[in-house]
Amino acid sequence: MDAKSFFMLVREMRTAQKEYFRLRSHEALTKSMELERKVDTEIHRVEDILGLDSQ
Repeated sequence: MDAKSFFMLVREMRTAQKEYFRLRSHEALTKSMELERKVDTEIHRVEDILGLDSQ
């Protein structure tokens, strides 16, 4: 994933998180968590490439 794609993913995640806190719906929570997983996966992928320890 390139930097722009990561930026857009994080932007989408933040929008979904805000939507969840506004609505408190199960659907909004599910979407937010799915996007958080995608962001976490990409962070771990890059940490592995860079040889950084995951926290």
